[in-house]
Amino acid sequence: MSEGRLSHLSALAVRTRSLAKRPLRYYLKDRPLNTLGTYAFIKATVLLSAVVLSFLYQPAALLQSPPFLAKWDGTWYRAIAYYGYAYRYPLSAAFSPMYPLLIKIFSLNQLVLMPWVEVLISNAFSFLSLYFLYKLVPLIIGEKYRLQVCFAYMVFPVLLVCNLVSYTEPIFLTFTIGAYYFWKRERFGYSALLAIFSIFTRQVGAFILIIFVVDMLYAYFWRHERSRVVREIVAIVVTGLGVVLLYLFYFYRFGNPFILSTVEALYPWYSVSSAANILHNVLTALAGVRTGLVTYTAAPILLLDALAVLATVLFLLRKDLALSVYSFVLLVLFLSLSNLSSFLRYVAAIFPLYLFFGLMLSQNDWKKNITIGRVAAIVAVQNLYIWISGNWLY
Repeated sequence: MSEGRLSHLSALAVRTRSLAKRPLRYYLKDRPLNTLGTYAFIKATVLLSAVVLSFLYQPAALLQSPPFLAKWDGTWYRAIAYYGYAYRYPLSAAFSPMYPLLIKIFSLNQLVLMPWVEVLISNAFSFLSLYFLYKLVPLIIGEKYRLQVCFAYMVFPVLLVCNLVSYTEPIFLTFTIGAYYFWKRERFGYSALLAIFSIFTRQVGAFILIIFVVDMLYAYFWRHERSRVVREIVAIVVTGLGVVLLYLFYFYRFGNPFILSTVEALYPWYSVSSAANILHNVLTALAGVRTGLVTYTAAPILLLDALAVLATVLFLLRKDLALSVYSFVLLVLFLSLSNLSSFLRYVAAIFPLYLFFGLMLSQNDWKKNITIGRVAAIVAVQNLYIWISGNWLY
């Protein structure tokens, strides 16, 4: 082979190696599209792995209709979307109206499309919530921590599963994080609108008022930022009217604005809030640690999640008092529930948690971060495999 030919091949090899390296550097850059693309890769990997496991060990689960990602809560939401709240009333009244409305709109009210549409809606909103989190992080803890926080959101096992199936967590997080992002940007009209959407997604969305009120008072009395207080008060009032609007909807539809409390009282498997439950749940968690109890709603896992939220409360005290108070109130609320079977999902929807976990990830040690991501992905694959196999998840 001639010397010129060898030189050409050598140059081609060098160029090929440089092209192979460039995409990795490019996709690790701090850009919104890169972050969303990384999340898409993680979601696809987890889902494909779970499907492969199901195909190997329980192939019949993959042939179920409706799709395996649209079961459990998804069954209720699409039934409400198509049949209305007459479907298995009064049990259906426990499900908020936003998700069924979105399913009805985007499926063009076609029942055969609804299982697929609700999964697509959930996944689409998971990207929107990540995007809002990406934009919010610099306004709270600094731009240099943005990728770590987003990475924590991407690989948190419970949320990764919930963001793949037809649950309300991604929709709720989108509206809640988006509302606070626009609040910090002083675009209070958008903030109030998304806050109302959050309230209609899950009633606990009303607690976003805590963030608004505490942030307004802190800015007014401690930072002496008083130029925007009137607009903040208007946004808070409008959001409060959104809560009233939800109860008016329940009154119009069911003749009882507090139908959710009525349903919880009638059916013992729903959670009822009580201060006495807090001590009971904490003691149960400690007892579970001593006995080595491990299940998907296990006491040790409950305790670890509760401690993670508590750490978030302490971490954000000086960085963002409003989010600290919000996290504390939600922790107390969830620990006061009589039925903690969905506690892990509730914790996953407390978005300040990802700010804390993002700071805990080493900024420069990406090998450590990737290891954490691998462990989280393995847990998520295991959980999603159990979902596909037809068992209850969280």
